[in-house]
Amino acid sequence: MKRLIALLVVLFASAPLQAAIYKCADAQGETEYSDEPCSGNASVFVPRAAPAPAEDAADRTDKTQRLLRAYDVENAAQQREEEEVLAARKEAEENCTRARDRLRGVTHARALYRLDDEGNRVVLSFEERAASEEKARTQVEHWCN
Repeated sequence: MKRLIALLVVLFASAPLQAAIYKCADAQGETEYSDEPCSGNASVFVPRAAPAPAEDAADRTDKTQRLLRAYDVENAAQQREEEEVLAARKEAEENCTRARDRLRGVTHARALYRLDDEGNRVVLSFEERAASEEKARTQVEHWCN
């Protein structure tokens, strides 16, 4: 197995160089491969790189183009996801700012009121004001955390 691996390594390493590979038999009768001629009978191999057929080159170009298109689609999808995350983050920040402003207004106002059906101001009771403050705090917790 080691010899086969060594042969393959030698073949691939020497293929671009167009060097000869010598096949020799040692004293015990085992086959050895070398880049130098050995004594006695030696077979000479000259490995050559086979040119790629034209259809393989066209197939490779087609596969490359499909791969590039797939990367473009994947990148576009990833960019859309990032834009959606940024938009959601921006919306959350805006809602947080509004919620904090509302809480500040509710807690610092002298009196809170609501409008009745006729458009007249009705001052909120202590319980209604506490409920309004609690609702504003809940909104701050929801949007700001």
